[in-house]
Amino acid sequence: QRAKWLPLAKNYKIFGAYAQTELGHGSNVQGIETVATYDKATQEFIIDSPTLTSRKWWPGGLGKTANHAIVHARLYLDGKDVGVQAFLVQIRSMEDHQPLPGIEVGDIGPKVGFNGVDNGYCAFHKIRIPRENMMMRYAKVLPDGTFVKPKSDKLVYLTMVQVRAYMIKTAGIQMGAASTICTRFSAARIQGRTPDNKGEFQVLDYQNQQHKLFPLIAISYAALFAGVSLVEMHDSALDVIKKGGNSFGAKLAELHAVSSGLKAWLAERVSDGIETCRRLCGGHGFTQSSNLAHLFAEMVGANTYEGTSDVLVQQHARYLLKTLASLPVDEESTKFLNNVKRYSDIKLRCKAQKSEDFGNLELLLDAFQTRTARVVLALASKMKATKNDGNACMVLMTRASAAHAELILLEAFIRGAQNLPASSEKDSVTQLCSLFGAWLITKSLGDFRQHDYLSSQQADLVRNQVVRLLPLIRKNCVLLTDAWDFSDFELNSTIGRYDGDIYRALVKRAADEPLNKSQIPDGYEMYLKPLIQSGL
Repeated sequence: QRAKWLPLAKNYKIFGAYAQTELGHGSNVQGIETVATYDKATQEFIIDSPTLTSRKWWPGGLGKTANHAIVHARLYLDGKDVGVQAFLVQIRSMEDHQPLPGIEVGDIGPKVGFNGVDNGYCAFHKIRIPRENMMMRYAKVLPDGTFVKPKSDKLVYLTMVQVRAYMIKTAGIQMGAASTICTRFSAARIQGRTPDNKGEFQVLDYQNQQHKLFPLIAISYAALFAGVSLVEMHDSALDVIKKGGNSFGAKLAELHAVSSGLKAWLAERVSDGIETCRRLCGGHGFTQSSNLAHLFAEMVGANTYEGTSDVLVQQHARYLLKTLASLPVDEESTKFLNNVKRYSDIKLRCKAQKSEDFGNLELLLDAFQTRTARVVLALASKMKATKNDGNACMVLMTRASAAHAELILLEAFIRGAQNLPASSEKDSVTQLCSLFGAWLITKSLGDFRQHDYLSSQQADLVRNQVVRLLPLIRKNCVLLTDAWDFSDFELNSTIGRYDGDIYRALVKRAADEPLNKSQIPDGYEMYLKPLIQSGL
């Protein structure tokens, strides 16, 4: 199959779309309604959209560009549903790009963001494709209709996990772009007289600006480090599969769960963070030319595409419950649960005695491991009490997922900082990592205060630590964002220019605005002129 199709794709003969989501089903892949029925007599699959809600809806590139699609459909063999499988289906002519007979296809229309992508719809009316068009690297259908199962059901996670791993990294890049724009604007913008009345403050020098902005810079770094780590984990599992090994099942399950939790956490925090950056840039942040609105419109969709957050946190939390019931474990992200007996001791206390202690990365790690273990234990207890009623435990599932996601991000940040060569830059990144951990504690103090793991006094200490770090990070915050190495072309922001010349850029962009090509607006003759000259 690869020998047949890949050369066509690489030579731009095939433009593809990934057609999984339907009008009526997204996150619940097992609820997909598109049907693929095998006809043994002709060795063909009959692809059909039997209901209104079974039409494919949202696949990128499907609307106008793609001439082929990987279509996910329920496979029926001799009247038996054997589950969802993937099929390569030609949807448009290779000669004139017209839809093939039996296929309805088009664009779903404008969206909040990503309007450069032609997200489409497609319905199939009993079209036929050869047996060889089923994706058979893992699951197979033989000519006589025999179904050959894949080595592991978890192989279906592979592509999805790869996409999510890159999405974690992309979330970091998007947060990095927004925080770079905001940092540069805050450095260039002066506002408010200094106490000696000899000048004005840089907006970046205000404590509130730092308190809102610097944790967002930290999120961008944490997401980048975590994304790189997930991509490496995925590639390692893929290498095992390619070599015919059988040790990939547990790793894929871990990757699926961790990427689900991180994607849910980051989608919300990064989209909210970009909006915070917009507000921190005042009125100029509200202009399209700041590019912050564009970044937000694209990032906010991540809360729903490639898995709705409320569904992903459940998958993540159930994995944590399964891990808790299977101790001891070897998976890197959950090995801390092997010490669950220690963490469950309600006499366990945080050892911090002064604010600076919350800059100790080992102390921070222990705090996050304790918090996560206790939330997972609470979830397990409630699931047992409700006889595994997931809906009754959903809020606690969300807390458990968030706690573990924050632990993973902190661990990735610490590894990333420690792996840097000794330098002043490493010191700056380590300070940012400390801020990230302390700031996250302040955002979930209820969890850490429970059973007095953190005392009221320690809660004040960790808040003080966040504030204490702000002037230290202020010294290098421009360099920390410049380290992303975004070009002005990539940021496309009048207020995020590398040279800081934001006002000249704003004036030029306004002068170049098409609306200013004529001084007489549309409608002047019909509406404004009569009013002006009426003598009223």
